[in-house]
Amino acid sequence: MCSTRFGNVALSLASILWASSSAGVFAADAKPTDGPAKVTFEDDVKPILRQHCFNCHSQSDKRGGLALDSYGAMMEGGGSGEIVYDDGDAETSRLWQLVNHDDTPVMPPNQPKIAAEQLQVIRSWIEGGILENSGSKAKAKKKNALAFVASSSGRPEGPPPMPEALPQRVPVVTQRAAATTAIGASPWAPLVALAGQKQISLYHTETSELLGVLPFEEGIPQSLRFSRDGQFLIAGGGEHSVQGIAAVYDIKTGERVAQVGDELDTVFDADVNDNMSRIALGGPQRMLRIFDATDGTQLFDIKKHTDWIYSVAYSPDGVLVASGDRSGGLFVWEADTGRLYLDLAGHKGAIRSISWRDDSNVLASASEDGTVKLWDVNSGKAIRSINAGSGGVTSVQFDHKGQIVTAGKDRKVRLWEANGKQLTETPAASEAVLEVAITHDSSQMIYGDWTGSVKVSAVADPKKIQELAANPPPAKERIGAVEQTLASIKVKLTPLQEKRDATTANWKSAEKALAEMDSKLAQHNEAIAKNQSAIAAKKTQREQTVAGLPALVSKSRDAHDSVIASRLGLGESPDDAALVKAADLEASLAEQLSKIAQQRRQIVQAKKDEAALAATVTTQQTELAALQTKRAEMEKAVEVARVASEQAEKSYAAVAGELSEVEKKRQLLAEAIQ
Repeated sequence: MCSTRFGNVALSLASILWASSSAGVFAADAKPTDGPAKVTFEDDVKPILRQHCFNCHSQSDKRGGLALDSYGAMMEGGGSGEIVYDDGDAETSRLWQLVNHDDTPVMPPNQPKIAAEQLQVIRSWIEGGILENSGSKAKAKKKNALAFVASSSGRPEGPPPMPEALPQRVPVVTQRAAATTAIGASPWAPLVALAGQKQISLYHTETSELLGVLPFEEGIPQSLRFSRDGQFLIAGGGEHSVQGIAAVYDIKTGERVAQVGDELDTVFDADVNDNMSRIALGGPQRMLRIFDATDGTQLFDIKKHTDWIYSVAYSPDGVLVASGDRSGGLFVWEADTGRLYLDLAGHKGAIRSISWRDDSNVLASASEDGTVKLWDVNSGKAIRSINAGSGGVTSVQFDHKGQIVTAGKDRKVRLWEANGKQLTETPAASEAVLEVAITHDSSQMIYGDWTGSVKVSAVADPKKIQELAANPPPAKERIGAVEQTLASIKVKLTPLQEKRDATTANWKSAEKALAEMDSKLAQHNEAIAKNQSAIAAKKTQREQTVAGLPALVSKSRDAHDSVIASRLGLGESPDDAALVKAADLEASLAEQLSKIAQQRRQIVQAKKDEAALAATVTTQQTELAALQTKRAEMEKAVEVARVASEQAEKSYAAVAGELSEVEKKRQLLAEAIQ
């Protein structure tokens, strides 16, 4: 979201006087100059070390194994390792930490700190690549964290990025807020960033909770824009007539992952391209500067603007970059080359704000001439001009639906359809509204005015308003409310924990009973299967016996015939041999008949046994059916218990998670107070 930079009606007298006295400075483009002089060991650093360090750290007296009287010796380091590195980072240099008294033992020992001018020389030498002499060349600077980011211009996969553990210290506490200079809304999350004095406050737009405060020590942020995927926040700003930079913050951690620019005046607006590889910025120096976002290298300047650059924005696809100035100049450039693509003439006042539609085909520009113009960047023509507020329009932003939200000096915020039809407007603010943003879901408009009052207004009911503080109270004032919240959450958590434990125990008990029922069912099934196997075995045996009877009966008939024949042959006076033979035949017949009788009895008994077993199986199956019915009821009870347990766990986890987040915030606040 572009920021508004100066007053609601006119510049303050001091600003006017400053601008007049500086007119000569900005009247013409600065001529190219030679780059900064090299800072080398031999020419610049060695004399300082000679003055302060050689008595203890030279080839003749290498205390701690460290000699500083030659470049080679310094590169070797001392007993604790290297003391300087060629990555251009002074803060990680052991030499810098000791001479700047950031760590102990401070150097030189038992002496005052080295003069600030000399310290700056040492720092510049380290940051310049620790050159040995005027003929040395610095190695390429180490890439920062952004060099490894592969973000897209669209919605990220998974949950949108939200803060996780942001700083809570408030750098500047004021009696009243200053004029609102910048507001930025995340493109995908309920998150808004507000510019304050040397700080950026991040709020949850749905709860109005302050999520954290990002330090901006360079001065006042004049612009706040989120990256296309919402993972990073780009802040442009600084201090008038002193310094201007663009900084990139990681939304989740609050870490400043990149910084570019070293302007002689504040930066009014800055933006990053779709793949986070380039940062563009502009300000009072009237030059649109393009930087490599990964190492801070300035790639090129664009010098066509004749007045302060108020607005800078990359197209969502990263192909173009647009810039608008105080004299109404509005230009679109090829992002890769910096060549002019369009000169959009039509506004009669300063271009206070610009915004791209999601498809990169339409650019909106807000001007102090009271209009918002929509430009077709394919044809270079204005396709719509909206009279968006008397006195001038200060801010404009597209939402994902192609709708447009505007703010103006008439103290109103309005939402428009792309065809220029007004959808809604807020009640009048107390002063001119300088900044406006719309939330990712187009449900809320966040705006700030000249008095520093920041309001959140519902699109559905613009009169429904909440207020946010750009300069929030210090941590020691906020921690009390957080502790009260912790106490109330703990009160809510106790019964939820008891319910969770009770429902979990009930679920486990129901599962145990179901497992016991399954064991009983298995036993019943096993018994039924055993009896059915016995029935089958008896039936098989019976059928085999029945099948064998005809042969036995036939054999017994033959034996019976033999007995009859032997009896008839005995006559009146049979001899002993005939009698014995007849007796043997009769005994054999008796044995066969006995066997047949026995098998007939076995067949009858087998039928009885089968019937008894079948009756037992029927009883067992009836019992099994009853158990299965009971099991079905128990299974339903288990499911009911499971659902109740999971719901209780979910309710507990939600509050426990809330408790964890609040405890984390309390810890951050406590650390901020220390």
